[in-house]
Amino acid sequence: MPEPQYPTNEGIWSEGRRAEAAYEKVDLGLPYQKAVANFRAACQGRADFDPAVVFVWGTMQAMAVLNVLKAVEGAFGAAGQDVVRQAINQSGYRAAQEMMENSSFPEGLSEAELGSFVTTAINTVLYASLERPWIAGEKRYEFDILWCPHQDMYTAFDCRVQRYFVEGMLDAMEDAGLPRSLPVVDKLIPHGDDHCHFFVQLLEDKQGVNPWRDYSDQLARRALERLGQKAEGE
Repeated sequence: MPEPQYPTNEGIWSEGRRAEAAYEKVDLGLPYQKAVANFRAACQGRADFDPAVVFVWGTMQAMAVLNVLKAVEGAFGAAGQDVVRQAINQSGYRAAQEMMENSSFPEGLSEAELGSFVTTAINTVLYASLERPWIAGEKRYEFDILWCPHQDMYTAFDCRVQRYFVEGMLDAMEDAGLPRSLPVVDKLIPHGDDHCHFFVQLLEDKQGVNPWRDYSDQLARRALERLGQKAEGE
């Protein structure tokens, strides 16, 4: 499979503009506003500042989260998984909630438009990713991730950590009044694809647990099975 090629002029970053006319009235905000303001003030006008070090720091944090999950799985099994998963859920929820509170979206959007525009905020702000989004129908929207901060460090299986963040984000979106949605991924850069591809289906059923968690549960069980197989081989 082809791997991503850079540089590219495709997709949008957090300050980019989408093709839809309604997106001109979207104003994306940020979570952690005090911390962001302090960071901007600290590095403003400094010729000795390289923004790449923030990426290095963030990657270290991402690898720490992954290593904590693996260590707790090994020590405490499913119970440990649940503790870490819930903590990651809470972080994803708070980040998405604050971001939406500080963003503005125009009135009169369809459910697919609103969901897609908020997802662009999640992808380009919370995940600092390069996104190529589009509306695919009244109840469906899609997007490609052309570059992701984790793509060169996480394996495809490691990306299960990001599913736990998304669980919290989906809950925050529903609590904010957005329609329940189910993201599905069928291409991943860590699998060797040249981009990640997601399609998101708006769900009619508003009750129960979001199906997104079902596959997360499967991956959690698979992680424990791998640990068991490793222990048997030692």
